[in-house]
This record gives sequence, C-alpha cells and structure tokens, in this order.
Amino acid sequence: MGLDPIILKQVEEIVRNAHEKGRDMLFEDEVYSVLAHLGMRVPAHVVVRKAGEISARLLSRLGSGKVVMKVMSPSVTHKQSEGGVRIVVKDPEFVRYTFDRMMAAFEEKGIPVEGILFVEYVEYSQDLGNEVLLGFRESEAFGPVISLSKGGTDAEHFARYFSPPNLIMAPIDRQWAQALLESTSIQKKYVAQGNTGYITHIVNAGVRLSDLAVVFSTYFRAGTDFVITEFEINPCVFTPDGSFIALDGFARFHKRTGSVPDLAVAPKEAVRPFFEPRGIAVVGVSTSDSGKMGNIIAANLLRLGRTDVHAVNPKGGTITLAGVTLPVVRSMAEIDGAVDLAIITVPAAATLPVVETCAEKGVRAVILIPGGFSEIKRNRDLEARILELSRQAGFRVIGPNCLGIVYAGHGGDPGINTFFIPEEKFSLNLEKENKVAILSQSGALGIIEIDNLKNAISPKVIVSYGNQLDIDPCDLIAYFQNEPLVNVIGCYIEGFKPWAGRKFFNIVAESSKPVIVYKAGRTPAGRKATESHTASIAGEYAVARAAMKQAGAIVADTMIDHGDFIKTFALLHDFAVHGNRVAIIANAGYEKTYAADNLGDLRLADFDEKTMAALKAVMPPMVEPDPLLDLTPMADDEIFERAVETVLQSASVDVLVISIVPQSTLIHTTDEEIRNNPDNIAARIIRMVHRYKKPTLVSVCVASRADAVYNELGRTFDAGGVPTYLTANRAMLCLNAFVRYRLMRQTCSLGDWLR
Repeated sequence: MGLDPIILKQVEEIVRNAHEKGRDMLFEDEVYSVLAHLGMRVPAHVVVRKAGEISARLLSRLGSGKVVMKVMSPSVTHKQSEGGVRIVVKDPEFVRYTFDRMMAAFEEKGIPVEGILFVEYVEYSQDLGNEVLLGFRESEAFGPVISLSKGGTDAEHFARYFSPPNLIMAPIDRQWAQALLESTSIQKKYVAQGNTGYITHIVNAGVRLSDLAVVFSTYFRAGTDFVITEFEINPCVFTPDGSFIALDGFARFHKRTGSVPDLAVAPKEAVRPFFEPRGIAVVGVSTSDSGKMGNIIAANLLRLGRTDVHAVNPKGGTITLAGVTLPVVRSMAEIDGAVDLAIITVPAAATLPVVETCAEKGVRAVILIPGGFSEIKRNRDLEARILELSRQAGFRVIGPNCLGIVYAGHGGDPGINTFFIPEEKFSLNLEKENKVAILSQSGALGIIEIDNLKNAISPKVIVSYGNQLDIDPCDLIAYFQNEPLVNVIGCYIEGFKPWAGRKFFNIVAESSKPVIVYKAGRTPAGRKATESHTASIAGEYAVARAAMKQAGAIVADTMIDHGDFIKTFALLHDFAVHGNRVAIIANAGYEKTYAADNLGDLRLADFDEKTMAALKAVMPPMVEPDPLLDLTPMADDEIFERAVETVLQSASVDVLVISIVPQSTLIHTTDEEIRNNPDNIAARIIRMVHRYKKPTLVSVCVASRADAVYNELGRTFDAGGVPTYLTANRAMLCLNAFVRYRLMRQTCSLGDWLR
C-alpha cells in the first residue's frame, strides 16, 4: 500500500506548476493528469486557448460525434451552473462559434478565462449506480477523509435531501475500501445485477485516492511540499462496456507549513496524579463564605476520608469543613511536603499567578475550574500562557470551564470529588459493580445523565474536562483502557480541536472496551451553541460520526440513546452474544407487534421442536407457542417466569425482549405490590436472566412516569441488572446496538462498522 515514489513526484510536479502560476486549485486537465498517473481512466481531452487552434483534425482526437467544452478559470468552481459547460456536435465552425461565445460571456462578467478544455463526450446511462462521486478532503480535526456517494449534476441535492455521502478515514486498504462500498445501498444493486466488476473498479479507485490523500496530507510525513485540501471526481461513470471513467474533476491545495502533528496520547503516569494524587491544594477556599466553590470541593475531598487536603487563600486563617478543621495557607509555597494536584477555583483573571506558583511548587496536575476563558471568546492569550507554563514545568491541565473529577478510587486510594455541588443536591453511590466512566465536555450533562441512570449504574469515574486546553478525551480513554475499574466508557463531545479528532480515532480504534459517544454540534445552530459553551471547533458532524464508527465506537444519535446505551452495555457487560436471533415475550399484542416492527439487524427466532414442546407443557391453553409470545393479560407472575425460563433455555434463541404492560390485574407491578411481594414479577425475571446469562431487556410502559404507581418496578429491574426502558422500541434499539457491537467485534465485518 502507498503511492509509488515516481508517481508521487509526477503528481507533485503538476501541483507545483499550478502553484507557481499563482493558483491554489488545479484545472480539470491537471486533475485528469493526476488521475492518469494513478492508473485511472480519463476521457480524451485537449486545452484550446484560441479559436484558431480548432480544426477537424483536433476534434477527431476526441472520439464520439460530440465534444464537451469546459471553461478554465480559477474564479469558476461550479462551471455547469455558471454557464461554463457546453456540449456541441463536432462541427469545426460551430465549435469555433461556441468557443467565441463562451470566452466573450465570461469576459463581459470580468471573469478571467485561461482557455477552454475540450473533452471527449462519453455515452453512458444515468441509471442509479452508474454515476459515482469519489473524492477526499483534509479535515482540520481528522485529516484526510474519503467520500463515496451518488454522482452527477444532482449529487449535492441527493446528498442533502436523500442520502449523505459515505465517509471513511484514510489511509485505507482494499478491505476497508470494500467495507466503504458495502456500507452503501448501491452495493446490493451491483451484486443483484452481476456487476461485480463495478465493485472492483470502485475499490481500486478508493485505494488510489487514499494513497494520494495520505502523501499530500498535513497528518502524514511523506516529504511533499503541498497539501491537497480537496479532491473530487464527479462523476466517475460506468459505460455500457463496463469501463470506469472519471469525467469531471476538481482539486484545491496549499503550500505545506509546519510539522506533522503529534498524535501521541499522554503517558499514563502523566495523567495518574489527577486520580491518585499525593497531596491536594484547593486554591480559593473562603473563610467567610461557605458557599464558595473551593469550600464545597475541599469539603467533598474531606468526606472521602482524605488527610492530604490543603486549603489556600492569600488571607490565611483556619476553616472547618465537613467536621475537619484545617489551616488556610496563604500560598502553596507554605505547604510542607509534595502537592501532586492543585484545584484552582479563583476567577479566570486571577489564575495565572496561581499557575505560576504551581510550576514553582512542582505540582504534577492542575484542574482549572473557572469559566470565563475562550468559551466566551475571552482570555485566549491567558489560556495560551497557562498551557505554555504547563509544558515548561511538566504538569498537565484539565479545564478550564469544568467541574473536574469524581473518582471512586480503588486499592486503598480514597478517590477524588471536585464537583462543586452541595451534597444535598447531588450525591453518588460509587459502590455498585457497574464499572462505567463518563467523560464529558459538559459537566452539567454528566450530572444529569448520572442522575437519570442512578437506579441502574453508578460510575466509577466522571470527568468534566471543559475547554480541553490540555487533557482531552483521548488522554482519558487511553488512561482507563487497561484499568480494571472501568468496563464501559461514555463520551459526550462538543467538538475537537485541530488534530484531536484523528487522535481520538486512533485511540478508540485500539480500545478493547466499548466507547459510547454522543457528538454534539450536528446542525449550524448546534455548532454555534457548542462553540459558545466550550470554545471547541465543532467540525463537520458527518466526518466525526464516520470516523467514530470506523474506529469501532458506538455512536448515539440522541442524548437519550447515549444514556440508554451506557446502561445497556454496563448491565450486560458479562453476557455473551452468540447470534442475533431474538424472541419477544409480551402480555399485550400491541407491544409484541411494536417490538417486531423494530427488529433492526435482529432476526426473529425460529423455535425448534424442543422449545415448542416445552412451551406447550408450561403455558396455559390460551397461549400459542411462538417467538412473538403473547401471554395475554391473563398471565400472572408465575406464567411470566415459566415463559422466560423456557425461552432462555432454548438453543434457538440468542437474545430476549420482555414487554410488560403493568396494568394487567394478575401480575404484581405497583410500587406497593413490589414492596410487599418479595417474589414479584421483577424478582422472578431477574433471577432467570442471571441464571441463564442471555442478553435480556425489558420494556415497562409508564415505568417512570411522574404520577405512575409502577416506578418501583422499573427501578427493581434496573437495580437487579436487567436493563429496562419505557417502550419496546427503546428496548429493541438498545439491544440492536449491543448485539451489533458484540458481533462486529467477533466477526470483524468492517462494512457493518461503517453503517
């Protein structure tokens, strides 16, 4: 894999010549030359600068009875819409007439034209799949991105309103190029019509464009002097004889500046002081106002049993927090012994002297709590100076504009809590076994999500990293990658700084743990909101989504999905997945139908004879054995239990969805019934699920309605390790995500990764 050095030199010479002529784009004949060097077929063509050059002999070089005339101007990108393309018969006089008209029209507009490109007219059918758009662009956050979509004059309209382009990060090999095509719907048409040669052509072209993108990218060291920021072929067409020809092309470039970005993540030892510090200084504690951020944070740390907390305020004195009296030192310089972690809570304008003291003290980690930095377009120079100081002194920074860290600790370490929220408003039980890390650019989001999930999980770590001046989610994922304390990682990302998207892509691709991501900034309004919040460059959502899926992340389309996916993956962490055959048990016909209508990638199980016989033996006469098992409202707790056990025992079932309409008279579902009947329906189902260890999800209608009497039912399921949702649709969506991820990891079906 990789571009041949001779071809690389030829392509760079084309780009250099254009640059020396004062252009930052390639004319179409130059794009044709690049493609020809890559081994792709292009139409016959010739550049004409004066009407006198046009002759019957010249036109005879262009094949068919028509010629395509395209204006060549650095000021004209969309030639078709600006009247810069004409298709005419190859009559020399008429061609000359058309040439003069085109040149005159652009001259009247004041648009400089360097000539007209005459191109062979290629006959082909415009049926769906015969026109393909292939290209790449250099993303600031992710580097080179390959694009494949429907081509032709309506490509942009089609991508906007019908089907967006399929994207993949370069470099790619043939396997990944094949996966890119498999992730599209048009692949099915090629296979159905026996056009496997089309597939080969597209795969070959994808690999060649990837090779080109990599050697002319800021992200890779290739010895080239230029960066190609955009390269598009639209369309590449399939002709009746099966040829694949690039008809139209565009490219933009700039001179390479700077060095290749450093995509290395922070070494684990550089991040450890945030989570396992020896000595903590809280700067900004007040002796007169107990509601200050510094006071709340210091009290949180003391409640964890920490004995290495130091309060800092220039006024000095003493303070009592969480029943512990501490001296208040005037500066970190007065602290005896080492300070690994400094938590700075003073206003933004007062932070620099504190950070300078951190450098002098030898602090290894700093959490900058205050806002008022670049997220509101202020103090950018201050941020830059703080980062410079940290690099010089060798300490790392989380923040600014963040809540910091909640960390359960392990192995005797007491943990960390810098969330400056009074205990009566936000508290966590960190003792549950669900090993989850929540890494959120927004601290408020982390709090809300954890509060919503409190019946099912308690995280082992929450990090609110704010403006990601230094530490970013890549560093954090890498840190927890091999930590036994964490099995599932949830990320809320508002934007990536330049280069950080590719770093994130690399680290997630190496992850053996599920990484569940919600990427904000999907719309122009969303991007504006995230910028005002975290000073991130929110980037193109489609590129970020494609990169995350290619890396193997689970991408949530909504924040509700994000929370539900975290719950699903956490509670089912130790459940094996052997296939996608699903059975559905319900006590109402509409609920089983609702679930069946949302199968997604799951396949309805086909009960074997043994399962059918077992169900007939234990079910009442009104229940018909079926993989869409309707127990009817006449089912009681025991019938539910017997049905669940029989289905979970079945060799023809891989996963199970149970849908309960709790108003049914014979099942114990109200809050009072759950409390007064220890062997209630929830307890029975939980027992069966953990006995047979097949992934099982439950939907309970109105389980969490504010005025419902069934809240305890949903809480019991979640607390018992059986993920529960408000509708069968939610359950099916989450089960699909879980099964799909597990099977992808087992089979390495790359096309599925990209869908």
